[in-house]
Amino acid sequence: CFTDFYEDFRLKDQMATGVIQDIYSPDPVVLKHFAPNGFKNVASLSASFLQNLLCVAEDEPQYENCVALSQEADGFGVAQAQITHHYSKRDCERRDYLIGKAKQILRKAGALFCHTYQIDTFSHGVGSVRMGVDLENSVLDAHCRFQGIDNLFVVDGSAFPTSGGVNPSLTIAANALRVGDYLSKTFRNI
Repeated sequence: CFTDFYEDFRLKDQMATGVIQDIYSPDPVVLKHFAPNGFKNVASLSASFLQNLLCVAEDEPQYENCVALSQEADGFGVAQAQITHHYSKRDCERRDYLIGKAKQILRKAGALFCHTYQIDTFSHGVGSVRMGVDLENSVLDAHCRFQGIDNLFVVDGSAFPTSGGVNPSLTIAANALRVGDYLSKTFRNI
């Protein structure tokens, strides 16, 4: 993974751009299966010559991107979760910028051609129970305590309004340790 372009959009929209990371090349059998007709054997034979780069751009925090309960119920009659997610114009600008940089890198490394595979999904969803200081925009305080309930804390990725264009796992773990330290000190004598 490299972060050379991580700050390139900071002045423009006060957000991280994201990262470009190396990602494994699929097995020749997988390449052959998914390649267009007429290219199946070529795709399979070229597996060892492929280099894949994944561009991970930061998503702009948007109120409309959320997790809610749907009208549909599961087999037990419990409402199912419904995820709503849309990329903003700025999200697409950051993504396209990283794709352009990745293509430049591949060409300088000797790539004969580049193919962009658009992933129509998102990863590392965060922000459904946001942490902050303003009750209008968040439900958790700075210690990840649910505002108005003294003994309810949320320490997973939902506390963060954005993942910063990187995998948030280590940040989630660090925050959980921070909140755990606060809990052990605050509730020690209870």
